[in-house]
Amino acid sequence: MKGSFAGLYTFLEVDEIYGIDDSCLRKQVVRNKFIIGEEVKKMGRTWIITEQAMVKSFGTLKFEEYKKKQQKKEQVKEKKLNGVYS
Repeated sequence: MKGSFAGLYTFLEVDEIYGIDDSCLRKQVVRNKFIIGEEVKKMGRTWIITEQAMVKSFGTLKFEEYKKKQQKKEQVKEKKLNGVYS
């Protein structure tokens, strides 16, 4: 992943990865499960979480599966762009 947002995920992405509803994540923020400003931050109406905080709280297994799926999608996209599927 490129850019300054590498390692940051929205609460909606956490829901996709771990199946944890974003409202549950917001409740965890209120209960001080995460350090605001370091592990999580609200940007406009969107909450973001660092990769480290996410893995620390919810584990690596599902996150690694998610990353593999994303890599496969990127590989398919690159092949299409390079004309392999033309």
